[in-house]
Amino acid sequence: MQGDLFGYTQRRKAHFLIYHDESEPAPNKGWLLIGLLFVRSDTAESVRAALKWYRNQEKYYGEIHFSDLPKSFEGPFGKKARVARRWMRAYQEGLCENAFFTCLAVNRTSPRFEHKRFEEEYHAYNRFTAMAIKAGISYFLAPLGYHELELTVFSDEKERKSRPDQNMVDNFEDYLVYRVELDTFLRQVLDPHYPTVAMKPVQTINSAKDDLLQLTDLLLGATQVALSGKSQRLVKRELGSMVVSWYLDLKKRPSEQAYKMHRKFNLWGFPDEEGRPFSNFAMALPPCSGQLELF
Repeated sequence: MQGDLFGYTQRRKAHFLIYHDESEPAPNKGWLLIGLLFVRSDTAESVRAALKWYRNQEKYYGEIHFSDLPKSFEGPFGKKARVARRWMRAYQEGLCENAFFTCLAVNRTSPRFEHKRFEEEYHAYNRFTAMAIKAGISYFLAPLGYHELELTVFSDEKERKSRPDQNMVDNFEDYLVYRVELDTFLRQVLDPHYPTVAMKPVQTINSAKDDLLQLTDLLLGATQVALSGKSQRLVKRELGSMVVSWYLDLKKRPSEQAYKMHRKFNLWGFPDEEGRPFSNFAMALPPCSGQLELF
């Protein structure tokens, strides 16, 4: 802790907003991707302002949803795609300083994936979301030297894929608060320097009205295409190739990285052959060739 002129210690505190999204190339089987965007509350408006500025350049104000991106960047129907490309380029060139993105890729086909632990599909979604939040705290926030963290999770009220059928009760909101606080408390027992974490109630919002949730969807969708290569649309493949470039760049030493995304962007998986987290992926797309044009 830092001390002031009178010898009193000062505890560093911060409030982070966490935007949550999920993606499944094949529903209820194969890979499950969980994306989280960590934004400190006092910088959130500046990130929103930057995203809005790029919207203004194209005069496009509709929802940026990765699955709905058109085939081409050209013409009036390409405005949505051009905003998405501008956002990705802006993220690469500086927005990542204030918006940390992590993607957890869960391999449900792995022999080490314990299906019996999850009575219902949404139980797995909920548990791995909590796991991704805890990992994001450890990877992004703990190294920043905060003593106390307050976290608020925002999830799309309409599109969350883990939402069960109407005859089932999902405890997503309550479970996340309980599980993240428990996991971080247990970590503190082992490491007294680990920050204390207080979870505020989970907020479900309409993604069409929130650019930070849309940015999360965009980054997650591009990551899915980078890993799977299953889209033939030029727009999606180009954005996915950007993620491949970031991922390969992060394999270098921090001092040698071109994009300077160390502890800003993270892609990891679970489980490996030994039932542990892993970070080595075989990408399905090549890295982007050269610099993308803004116009």
